[in-house]
Amino acid sequence: MELYIIELPKFKKYKKSIENTNLNLWINFIENPEVINLEEENYEVLQARKILEDISQDERERYLAELREKYIMDQKAVEGAGYDKGLKAGFERGLQDGIKQGLQDEKINIAKKLKAQNVDISIIKEATGLSIEEIKKL
Repeated sequence: MELYIIELPKFKKYKKSIENTNLNLWINFIENPEVINLEEENYEVLQARKILEDISQDERERYLAELREKYIMDQKAVEGAGYDKGLKAGFERGLQDGIKQGLQDEKINIAKKLKAQNVDISIIKEATGLSIEEIKKL
């Protein structure tokens, strides 16, 4: 058994200068299974294409493959932005949203207290910035 680790971007760069070997066939298959010539390619690559076609026709397997692909793309997006940077940006956005919601909740609480003390609605509106309709709903 042999194990090859191939960096596809590097392979693409030198693809034309490399002889047409079994390894090239596999890499071509990985890049685009549709370009494999069914009459000329080796048996293993043809079997892999047949299995890929069978999997593609099974709805559940196709769904699982799509989920795997989405997961990989999500991981690349997180890594591309820098994990710490992406995490920090998410935290900052969540913090800002939380502050906005907290301020809105505080305005509503103040308006409820003032309304309970029978303060005029126009004064409540001026103090909280809430609309008259929002105050009446409280």
